[in-house]
Order: sequence, then structure tokens, then C-alpha cells
Amino acid sequence: MNKEPRFPGAVLVTLLLAIVLTIIPLSEEIAAWRPEWIALTLIHWGLVIKDRVSLVVAFAVGLIIDTLYGSILGQHALGFVLVTYLAVRLGLRMNPEAFLQQMTLLTAVLFLYLLISLWIQGFTGNSVSGGLFYWASLLSSVVIWPVYHTLLGYFHVQRKVI
Repeated sequence: MNKEPRFPGAVLVTLLLAIVLTIIPLSEEIAAWRPEWIALTLIHWGLVIKDRVSLVVAFAVGLIIDTLYGSILGQHALGFVLVTYLAVRLGLRMNPEAFLQQMTLLTAVLFLYLLISLWIQGFTGNSVSGGLFYWASLLSSVVIWPVYHTLLGYFHVQRKVI
């Protein structure tokens, strides 16, 4: 069965919610464990409605985050485009209900996203504080994924194929 958004703006509403969750100020200790909300949202929609997830939207959201964080313009945009592309392409080859496959895909894609972000920061001379805590968001994202994926499931309905 194919799934489609419950209403036309479901993808944008969930991305706006993810942006809000991403920019909420937290203390440094807690912020290190903040899940990658936007990447999780892009992965969810990439797995659910593969044919309608736009790389342009992922790029635009990345530029918004780059602007809000004051990071290098294009850093998050490149990461989000890569996350969306990989979620859609690899999602075509897997069963969307296979939990272990989802977790493997999620871990690999988020690891690559964080690695590219780390590489860009290092290449441009920006030091990354926190050491191993840089990877804490990967762990928290993987832990929160089943709940978040289920909650985002309320934004789409299954279409019955007759």
C-alpha cells in the first residue's frame, strides 16, 4: 500500500516543527544529545512518500538552518540533500516496515551526515567542541526514531489499492 500525506502541507508542517525543535535553546550538556530532528523528518518522508520528497526543499531547509546557526552557507544544505537522496534511493530497495533495515539505514545516513558536517567544519578551520559528544546526537536520534517515526505516521494515511 502506498501512503500519502493526510493534507497537502503535511511535509512542510512537519519540517517546520523539526526546525523549531532544532533551534530551541538548550544548555550545552543537553544540546549535545539533541536528536537531528530535520534529518529524521527528511528520512521519514523519504521512506514513506519517495516520489514526492524534494531535494530542493531539503536544500532550502538546510540554507535556513545555516543562516539561523551562522554556519557556513551550504553546510547543512549539502547534508540534508544527501540525507534525503540516500533515504529515497535506499528506501526503494527495502521494505518500509522492516525495523532492522530502517535502523541500519538511519544509522548509516545520519553517521554520514554528521561526518560530512564534521569534515566541512574541520576543512574550514572551525573547531568542533565536545569531542566524542559530537556523536551523541547520532545515538539519541537512533533511540528516538521509533517513537518519532510513529508520531509522524499520523500525518499520512494509507491509500487502499483496489
